[in-house]
Amino acid sequence: MPIELLIHNFGFLCSAFIGVAIGFFILLKDWKKHTYRLYFATVCSFAVYCFAYLLTVNLPDPQFSSAFGFLMTIAATTACLNAHLAFAAFNIEREQKWGLRIMYGVLIAMYGFFALDPGRVRLLSKPKAFFQNFFVPGPYYWFYFLFFFAVIAYFFTVLILHYRKADMNEQNRLKYFFLAFGWAYFWALPIYMMILDVPYGDRVILLMPLIGLHTIPLAYGVFKYDLMNIGMVVKNALLYGFFIVFVGGSVIAANLSNNYLTVIYPDFPIWIMPIFSGFLVLFVGFIVWNQLRQADLLKYEFINNISHKFRTPLTHIRWLAEELRDLDSAEDRNKAVDQIQFASMRLFELTSVVIDASKNTNDLALYRFADVDVRNLITAIDKAHKDQIASKKLQVTYKLDESVTTVWADKARLQFALQILFENALIYTPEGGSITVGVRRTSTELIISFKDTGIGISEADITHVFAKFFRTANARHTDTEGMGIGLYMAKDTIEKHKGRIWAESEGEGKGATFSVALPLNQ
Repeated sequence: MPIELLIHNFGFLCSAFIGVAIGFFILLKDWKKHTYRLYFATVCSFAVYCFAYLLTVNLPDPQFSSAFGFLMTIAATTACLNAHLAFAAFNIEREQKWGLRIMYGVLIAMYGFFALDPGRVRLLSKPKAFFQNFFVPGPYYWFYFLFFFAVIAYFFTVLILHYRKADMNEQNRLKYFFLAFGWAYFWALPIYMMILDVPYGDRVILLMPLIGLHTIPLAYGVFKYDLMNIGMVVKNALLYGFFIVFVGGSVIAANLSNNYLTVIYPDFPIWIMPIFSGFLVLFVGFIVWNQLRQADLLKYEFINNISHKFRTPLTHIRWLAEELRDLDSAEDRNKAVDQIQFASMRLFELTSVVIDASKNTNDLALYRFADVDVRNLITAIDKAHKDQIASKKLQVTYKLDESVTTVWADKARLQFALQILFENALIYTPEGGSITVGVRRTSTELIISFKDTGIGISEADITHVFAKFFRTANARHTDTEGMGIGLYMAKDTIEKHKGRIWAESEGEGKGATFSVALPLNQ
């Protein structure tokens, strides 16, 4: 097999697996959602096209190659599904219902016409360039070609018109669609250059597997503004897609090596390579199993943690309600009612935290940016925690650079993030300890730091402190009411401000420093 064909095949396999993997993970989130199903149908249609194409150019028998060449016309279905997905994502599906009906009607009629005589769209495959066989267009291929690009022109026109009247949030989302579809159809051109014998088609077609990367910005465009952590979905899909491709490629390479070695060295043991392939599959399977196991352990720990958090205020409410019946004085009854109110507010806060952690309520579109004086935020945070500072006899020192200017931020959300860092220092610093809050500027950034003399963080844990639901053993022992969500939410908020957040510690028992860097106004 020529090296060009090998690279070409591997690239297309990667494209197909990555697309289906992302679609599969998204579909698992909510298979009932219309846009999720359309996205999954789109990437599956693209994967079928990839496999049909690979079989067409790799099969030595022209008859079989031609049969799969006919299946390559599913690209027209992919284009129709792209249009449908885009209209559904921007809630213009109803406006375009007649356009969609005509599009699908012509598609079905075209397939029916070609199914009666496949030779109308493709002829017997022939060798071309480094391919064993290649698609040869039939006498009516022009109709398929015209329909394919008419669909693309149709939905691009609709999206451009929608862009002109959309708000900024919608326009940003549309840019993902333009990038995804523009990338996909640009890298689809090489195959038509080959089919139509355009010069240099046999060279640029080596880059055609890059077409599969369009599924990533498309996923962002569809789901970035939805209630889903699309970054995590893409990361997981790419990870498992890589494992699948790696295992499949390694097994194929091992078998090819086995065949090659047995030809060159007839006495070479044929059982070595299959055993190697088996161990490789087991190794990758163990890695995937371990990843899933870690995720299950994290879920189990969170469920136990959240159950305990809810049980405590519920128990207080139950006990106080029982005592309330036996209380005679109005003062005692009022105290019991106040305590019930406090417990119910605690339940409300816990519920809000869980909802915020499970949904993307921290969407950038909800932020309201303005010039914010960070020194005023620090003063407000200090004032809100005076009692807690006094009760623990903490020494809080403020080192605020007088040259500090304002930053472009959402005041309420930035204050929320900084308050989380300050409260962490208060909670995990023992009585009589000290906290230093520093604000300084560099040429491009404003640095805000919270340094404490608290329980510290081990070297092994410091890289995980911003992960959702993660808590160190010391933190769980010091504060049993924590949930491991605060730092995760603070990090998300700071990153929405195009800033950075990090933690430093010399080890357990040696305190910690949490720092935030925000870009200065230009």
